[in-house]
Amino acid sequence: MDDKKKIYYKYFEDKILPAVQNVEKFRIQLLQKVIFSSLLFFTAGAFFAYIFIIIMLNNAFNPVLFPLILFCMYAFILKGIINFILAGKAYQEKLLTDVFPLFLPPVANFKPWPKNHNTETILDSQLFHNFDMQEDEASYFGFYGRTNIILSNTKLTMPVKGVNKPNLFKGTLIQFELEKSINNHVIMFSKNEHKYNHFHQVNPHIPELNRFLYVFAKNPENISFINAEFWNVIKRFGEIYTAKGFELSYRNNVVLIALRQKKPMQFGFLFKTLLNAKNYDELIEKFIVIYDLIDVLNKI
Repeated sequence: MDDKKKIYYKYFEDKILPAVQNVEKFRIQLLQKVIFSSLLFFTAGAFFAYIFIIIMLNNAFNPVLFPLILFCMYAFILKGIINFILAGKAYQEKLLTDVFPLFLPPVANFKPWPKNHNTETILDSQLFHNFDMQEDEASYFGFYGRTNIILSNTKLTMPVKGVNKPNLFKGTLIQFELEKSINNHVIMFSKNEHKYNHFHQVNPHIPELNRFLYVFAKNPENISFINAEFWNVIKRFGEIYTAKGFELSYRNNVVLIALRQKKPMQFGFLFKTLLNAKNYDELIEKFIVIYDLIDVLNKI
């Protein structure tokens, strides 16, 4: 087991486990409630389905009763499914407010940070050329390996008129401020992101990386940090954060990673207990991959 994960597991046993008992009770009560109510709706839907079959077998078609029975059958079955969706959403909100903050202290000692604090860094990164407003849902500051870290759930809106402005970006922004500078500006983004810039496109000679990412550099001769070890960490970001798009800017000593997600930092499942440390692996790995990348970059 990774040493960093051992730290999280130890902290879980000592600090987090006693603090999640009430949330675990909430989970069990919510699960019991949604199962009971959904069973009632599914039973009602099955009842109308039974009536529908009887009518069909007896060729007793009624232009008024027939569509009404079909509507009730689908409505009750659909309501049973929607119950689980709504319960899952309520549970996720509970996890983000009551459980996620418990995992901030280990390793990097993350603390709440002023929202919209890194707008200048976002602009300097040149990952997003034209946005109207930055709106952080949450932002945290941590320190690991002589490196400042800012972790934010962020939304950037497009500069168009209207009340409901479309999102240019929604997801997780991760910013590092390293000790050393590469004296260059390198931009990477996944090939499903439609981006442009005026830097030189480069080939890092890593076939797997080139299949998934475009790489551009202001100084194409100074990209030695892009090696197999770097790529092995980078590709884990897309997997662990279930990102629909990946972008990275490395400008001098500042790294900005943008992971496009519909629901940033989502973790946990209604049917999994909160009292088992392994059930938090998906959340713990989201922190560990950040530390692993910092370890790699500090070797430069």
